[in-house]
Amino acid sequence: MDEPEDEEQAQNAPAPLGLPRFDLGFIFILLLIVSVTGWLLAMPFSRFVQRTTLERFHFQTPSFVGWAAQQPIPAMYNFYNHYEIRPSPWQGQSSVGTVNHFPLRILTFGDNRAIFLAKPEPRILDAWSSYRGEELHTRWTVTPSTEDGGFDFVGEVVP
Repeated sequence: MDEPEDEEQAQNAPAPLGLPRFDLGFIFILLLIVSVTGWLLAMPFSRFVQRTTLERFHFQTPSFVGWAAQQPIPAMYNFYNHYEIRPSPWQGQSSVGTVNHFPLRILTFGDNRAIFLAKPEPRILDAWSSYRGEELHTRWTVTPSTEDGGFDFVGEVVP
């Protein structure tokens, strides 16, 4: 009976010289923290980081991997995001305003969702975001979906 205990003790024993055992989870978390910190520190100086983050807010990231890699990075409140929602075919009263981040939230969350779903007509959502001279303008055609009670979005980046 002493053998299993000795084997268990050997597995839990500290490494020589009192150093802790190698912990992959800790290393992963530490690398994640360093990566996110580096990304945030590069934001004011790197056009690539600025553009990539703007694309994230407009759901225009070229690949899913690129989008997924940015998910641990906190959403920045220092971008200027404004929008205009117009009824299609570009007639009638438009709704204009600003939003903290992720401009599509103007349609998908809060009071606006119920307002726009109540009138099932296509709309045009233009969103502009800017940060230190880097700008992104995206136009979505938004149609209420009869299948799931949400919206169908078709987006394009406007040059």
